[in-house]
Amino acid sequence: MKSVTVKFPNYAIQENVLFSVGNVLKDYGKRVLVVGGKTALQKTTEQLRKSFANSNIHVIDFLWYGGECTFHNIDSIAERAKAEKADMIVGVGGGKAIDTAKGAAEKAGLLSFTIPTIAATCAATTPLSIVYTEKGDFEALFHLSQPPVHIFMDSGVIADAPAKYLWAGIGDTIAKYYEVGITTRGKTLSHSAMMGKEISIMCVEPLIQYGKKALLDSENKVASYELEQIILNNIISTGIVAMLVGDENNGAIAHGLFYGLTLLEEIEKHHLHGEVVAYGVLVLLAVDHQEEELDKLISFYKEVKLPTSLGDIDVKNDRNYLEAVLEKAIDAPDMKKTPYPVSKDMLFEAIQRLEGKKA
Repeated sequence: MKSVTVKFPNYAIQENVLFSVGNVLKDYGKRVLVVGGKTALQKTTEQLRKSFANSNIHVIDFLWYGGECTFHNIDSIAERAKAEKADMIVGVGGGKAIDTAKGAAEKAGLLSFTIPTIAATCAATTPLSIVYTEKGDFEALFHLSQPPVHIFMDSGVIADAPAKYLWAGIGDTIAKYYEVGITTRGKTLSHSAMMGKEISIMCVEPLIQYGKKALLDSENKVASYELEQIILNNIISTGIVAMLVGDENNGAIAHGLFYGLTLLEEIEKHHLHGEVVAYGVLVLLAVDHQEEELDKLISFYKEVKLPTSLGDIDVKNDRNYLEAVLEKAIDAPDMKKTPYPVSKDMLFEAIQRLEGKKA
């Protein structure tokens, strides 16, 4: 058996947890570069300054990440960190800001720490940066040697963010459970992958249990128990599962269809990643004839207003209109992780079955 090393991050969640960041980081060095999105930095700088000052940590800068996770931004931040003799980089914000900070830490040979200010993805947890071109097109997956050392989730800060990000995060998190279930089917799994598959139930059951209340609390800016459960599952459970099951078991029909749908301007301009992936999960269940799960999920989606039909994501139900989408979807690498061939006709038929379930 080949040697396997799995590295996990530590994490903390609490309202006002940012005041404890310095107390954790002081064990790793004295000079920190903070990198983040503009809004995220505005919301966190005051608390972080106090926390670092209390722990005698010098802040080199609170630096905007550049607006896109590109290799240019990663490299320029890494050079700044090395020139200023940083001991560590802290990423603050959404997925792209955090991925930029993690990538820069990797290039500079430094440790990274993350402070997600929204709960839309698991970027704060994983040893991976999704890199884009300057124009915003996907360029590469930048695999990192280790995940962030520690994730700080301030439930008050995340509660203050627009609820749509939590909502989309629920959709993306649910996909993890169903896609892992289908990609691991029939395989002899390693210990890590088997553990990841078992943990993946956390990506669906707590969301169905707490999702509706958490979204209501997010709308009302309340850092409740229910909201914290969704934050933890959107950011931590999903990321841990992704690390354990490996690339070969991450992604399937839901994400494959998402990549096809990104050809449509209405998707790119008006809909969030997790929202579209959530619809793709229903297509996955229809393709795979998991009728009981499909009906259960449609019922939950209607409670929280996730999309259950093409019209919900502003897409026309027309085969000619969808042809290019279907073509790109079946060629997507994620689609090929499904344990049987998926054709355009299979996808279109599944979509029609969903359209037939519209209330």
